[in-house]
Amino acid sequence: MAKIIYDTQIGDFLDHLAEEYAVFLPTENNPRSFSAQFKFGRYQKGTKPILNYPLTVLPPKEFIFPAEDVLFKYQKEQIIEAKPQKQIIFGLSYDDLEGIEKLRKVFEVPVRDKPIVDKLENTILIAIDRYSPPGSISFDLYLQEIEKGVFVAFVGSKKGKTLLGKGKFKDHKIQVPTIIFKKDPLLNDPNLSMAFKKSKDHPIWSELSKKCFGCGICSYVCPLCYCYDVKDKPEFGAESCGVRCRTWDSCLLKNFAETSNHNFRTELKDRIYNWYFHKFVRMPKEFGFSGCVDCNRCVVYCPAGINYRKVLKRVLDDYKKGLKK
Repeated sequence: MAKIIYDTQIGDFLDHLAEEYAVFLPTENNPRSFSAQFKFGRYQKGTKPILNYPLTVLPPKEFIFPAEDVLFKYQKEQIIEAKPQKQIIFGLSYDDLEGIEKLRKVFEVPVRDKPIVDKLENTILIAIDRYSPPGSISFDLYLQEIEKGVFVAFVGSKKGKTLLGKGKFKDHKIQVPTIIFKKDPLLNDPNLSMAFKKSKDHPIWSELSKKCFGCGICSYVCPLCYCYDVKDKPEFGAESCGVRCRTWDSCLLKNFAETSNHNFRTELKDRIYNWYFHKFVRMPKEFGFSGCVDCNRCVVYCPAGINYRKVLKRVLDDYKKGLKK
């Protein structure tokens, strides 16, 4: 017996959720824009939810790992830690759900990042997609669209089971199709990590540096880029008072690798290589997965038109040619 909800009932479901939680979901941003048509925003009664969005400018990591986040306030010798709100991220696509799951692992191991883990523990994840629910990615509720406007609910946690009581889910005998989410085969190539590890002197990095602006947009829109900076912001006129903030950063920015007396990555080609090295060498080694969920944001929003798939293919092809010699 499957639990079914229809698209016409989603609004009532969201109204009930918003009574208890801050609800964030994909909404219309700019209908005239090809690439910035949708964004995640806070739900208000009457907001039209976008179900099965093609892409949003920023990934929903912004609600777990905000672009600017107050870690704590300080007043003389007193530290006042920020308290996370109870929130729901609704309507996550399969790849954005995967992005949050992998971000969770990044911030839990090897050192537990308390502010982010606290946010995750106070966040309920509700995904909507046409694919079958993932077996290795955690969620609270997953709504699989089996036909237009018809969704089957899959429960992934106790919180998710509780949420079923807040919507007009009905029992139906129905055959649920199995549709497997498939990534670009390039990302599953067993040679990928070694190919990039040995590609530091490949000419592609110099070639890319002539196109790349070094703006860091690819980092900001990526669900799995997590470089950051931490700064204190004192309140002028108040004695020993202020906030400590964490803000997004990017390893592609020139001052990212700057220390008090040396910048150890001044050349853009080295920063580009480092971006790829981290995603496809370091992260697989440290966490067991690459830093890419194949969402396509870095391709769509890159002002220089750089396509990471073309980079992956060229580096892999050249590496495999070298193995045959």
